[in-house]
Amino acid sequence: MSLPSSERLPSEINELPPARQRHIRRQPRSASFAERQLLLDSLIKLTAPTPSFFLRTLLGTLATGGALYMNNPAILIIAIVALPFNAPLFGLALYPITLKGKHAINSAISLLIMLIFTFGSGALAGWLQPPPFVDRLSLYHFSALYWLYLVILGVSSLLSVLVLLRQGHLPGGLGVLLAYTQLLPFAIVGFGLTSGQLQLLTGALFVSLTHLGLGLNIAMIGFLVLGFPPRKTWGWLLGILTLLVTAALIAVSLIFFLDNTPQVEISSPAPTYISISTHTPSPTPGSVNSPTSMPTSATPTVTWTISPTPTRTATATITPTSEPTSYFGIVDAATGVIIRENPTTDAPIVTYANNLDLIEILGEESAPNGSRWFNVRTITGEVGWLLSSLVATQTPTP
Repeated sequence: MSLPSSERLPSEINELPPARQRHIRRQPRSASFAERQLLLDSLIKLTAPTPSFFLRTLLGTLATGGALYMNNPAILIIAIVALPFNAPLFGLALYPITLKGKHAINSAISLLIMLIFTFGSGALAGWLQPPPFVDRLSLYHFSALYWLYLVILGVSSLLSVLVLLRQGHLPGGLGVLLAYTQLLPFAIVGFGLTSGQLQLLTGALFVSLTHLGLGLNIAMIGFLVLGFPPRKTWGWLLGILTLLVTAALIAVSLIFFLDNTPQVEISSPAPTYISISTHTPSPTPGSVNSPTSMPTSATPTVTWTISPTPTRTATATITPTSEPTSYFGIVDAATGVIIRENPTTDAPIVTYANNLDLIEILGEESAPNGSRWFNVRTITGEVGWLLSSLVATQTPTP
């Protein structure tokens, strides 16, 4: 009776002895090709969409929409915790390594469904949001790239790859950070679209796409560093293409942010010229005549003229020529302010401004009841009237 020359390898990595599993997960480069394939198959199963993934997506997006509609930070925390771990993104990051198109398509569809649900919940909340909108959730932090969010996204993506490889399960706590940095911006895009917050819409759109691309690139780099490089040239080209697209999104986001940064300009008044004309009585014997001319210089000159008419007195004329100037102030109201068409409290509403927003003050006017109003222009270009007591200003210096 002949014995088999080798033992059959299990179909799953969990069927291996625990010591061998730890060795494969911690040192995949030293494992055999078949063992590495078992580890990759386990990662594909972990990142495949499941019914619980779609159920948590539905519940989390509904809670996100409710948090945006009610403007409640506590509900937003519940929504972020309820959202599932973004496993489809890591499934896409595995495609350059495994080149399994079916799994990549399923991951892409699952990710698209999650983003559509998130966008729809934000759009519904913005459509139902009654004015005025007061940003109590710091949504405008996602209107431009913020270095702290980029660091959180990068670290959480890299640690997620490490947990998937070394421990073989989905990281729950890191999923909360990924949901906050990757999914919430898509809800803000929908909210800005239907609520009329155009700056929030365009800024959050660039931020959401950039965060998504950056998370995908960091996940691919994490798999590469931990011992799973792409097998074929097509995998390397796909990874490089994703990296270039993400870099382009970051560049466009930075350009958009710089173009929409308000520039503070305080124009100084035109130079003031002073002309002095003095007439004195005609000279008499024994008197001393005043000089008739002064040396010419670049500064304003003073000319003394002797007139034979003793009845005229000295006069001085000051003619300042200056142009009206605008200056900037900061909204000083914790709940935001309302900007109206006219300097009255019953005038139609033009737009809203949040606390600490920079506004340009074009002029001012006093109402019949004694209140003082500023004619202002917001950073998005809307012009209207705002109570001066709600603005912190510094008197411009010519």
